[in-house]
Amino acid sequence: MNTQKLNFTESVKIFGKALKVSIKARGATSIIVSLLGFAMAFLPMLISLSVRKFSDEVQNLYGRSEALVANVIGVFVILSVLYIVQLLWNSLNSYFENRNAIKIRQFMKERIMRCTCDVKYKYIENYDDFKQRINFVGTDAGERVANSVGTTISWVQSIITFVSIIAVLWAVDFWIVVILVAACIPAILIAAKFSEDEYRNKGFWILEYLMACAYFFEATMSQSLNDTRFFGAFPWLKRKFTKQNAEYIKIKNRVTRKHVLWNSIADIFRSCVYVFILLITARQIFDNPTVGIGAFMLVFTMASQLQDVTAKIFIAAAQFVSDAAYMRDFFYLDNLDYEKRDKNASPREKFDVDFKDVNFTYPNIEREILHNLNVHIKEGEKVAIVGENGSGKSTFVNLLCALYEPNSGAITMGGEDIHTHLSKTRKTLSAVFQDFAKYEASIRENITVSDRSSADGELENLCKKTGAWEFIKTQPAGIDEIVGSFSASGNNLSGGQWQKIALTRCAYRENAKIMVLDEPTAALDPLAEADLYRSFSDLTGDRTTILISHRLGITQLVDRILVFDEGRIVEDGDHKTLLSNGGLYAKMYQAQAQWYE
Repeated sequence: MNTQKLNFTESVKIFGKALKVSIKARGATSIIVSLLGFAMAFLPMLISLSVRKFSDEVQNLYGRSEALVANVIGVFVILSVLYIVQLLWNSLNSYFENRNAIKIRQFMKERIMRCTCDVKYKYIENYDDFKQRINFVGTDAGERVANSVGTTISWVQSIITFVSIIAVLWAVDFWIVVILVAACIPAILIAAKFSEDEYRNKGFWILEYLMACAYFFEATMSQSLNDTRFFGAFPWLKRKFTKQNAEYIKIKNRVTRKHVLWNSIADIFRSCVYVFILLITARQIFDNPTVGIGAFMLVFTMASQLQDVTAKIFIAAAQFVSDAAYMRDFFYLDNLDYEKRDKNASPREKFDVDFKDVNFTYPNIEREILHNLNVHIKEGEKVAIVGENGSGKSTFVNLLCALYEPNSGAITMGGEDIHTHLSKTRKTLSAVFQDFAKYEASIRENITVSDRSSADGELENLCKKTGAWEFIKTQPAGIDEIVGSFSASGNNLSGGQWQKIALTRCAYRENAKIMVLDEPTAALDPLAEADLYRSFSDLTGDRTTILISHRLGITQLVDRILVFDEGRIVEDGDHKTLLSNGGLYAKMYQAQAQWYE
């Protein structure tokens, strides 16, 4: 959050941008309905004048001809129609407000989804407090932007109502207008102060809110609930959740409590002034009976409305200033670094890979992960990357897949930097990551999520190569079975089955020329792993294959092995050569040798 105050020019520019977003979020029908509200803004004045006219006509009946009854009935009908129109308008307006709230929430969620899927990956690691900012955008800031058109129209409607009421009350007694408007000043100042305090404190309570949500998720919907149950972690999670939630509530209530106290004092003051105004009007009737009950009824109905609409106008004006700060945080999304994509891009013709003097450090972390890395991978080469945890293997893959950019050095594919024509690079690659996606969808959609559709026979053959067909054929709907935590039948797959689906999704990308497999057998049982080894050549074909694995049995199937240690390549060669060298690879392999005998 940016606590720097905006000047008037900056606020106007931001508000103009917000209006464009708001029109898009709300839709044309909603805008038209809101514009109808300009005519409805005169209803309070018309109803009050009708009440006065009705009171006067009833008063005139006393001791007069019954012929005047028709006048009373006519005024009563007009008054009734106005009330009915106001009732219908309030219902219509309420319906569209609820409808808009749903549309706005959907619009904001889509905007955030687009941002998190398109922004450069460094932000996903919470660079520049991205997680807190994106949550703020998805709630307060986003709603202020999306509601800016409605807020503006409502403000103009309030001004119309304000002017029309003043015109009527001024004719009764201009001091009534002055006193009523002046009585709203304390409430206006308090509202402006509260808006500023609320925005300033938002940054402090968002982190506590997100942490509380994280602990709640772990105890309710996380896929690791078996771990939570087994180790009896609920009391610990409850303590953590309660502590973070209490901090969140404490910070938020500190601001709210002060606002409620001072706002209550302002409301009491306004109410006292309202009673005082009625006494003034009653005194006028006593001094001059010709003023009549109608004038009293007019003041009675319009005085409180004038107070309300006056406070609404000036509070809304103060809110605009506050909203500009929220909106600036929303448009923070526009200033992020986004990946440049081309959906019509084709895979690269040349796809040999070069890392030249590459150094890399993750955002928000001081420790350098890769140090002066140099390696060349030829087209069609099968390469295994091995090393201990934290040696830089997965980081190497993340850089190769262009998820991150190196701090220094260059990564090229076919002699061109991989971030030049990023879409070409991504379409040249296909990957299985350690944390692969498990989509709440059918098995078919999980495999074909971003690529072409294919005949069932072709898809079945591919599933057989990865071993996925063995469990797919047993599903009630076969490959079209809906799977996941929220499937209607509760049909979720095992870790090994999900991994086979991820491997199939990777192999399904037929035009990809490089396959990147990060721990593709981590969740597989030994028999499934052995089956994968046997089908490895058939599955990868002539594509370049880069394989990361802690299980070194598969390294005998590759052309070359790169051994990582503390962010550097310390060994480079085939299985036989590295064993004979007696280095780190030999030690790692010998520690696992009994698995492959």
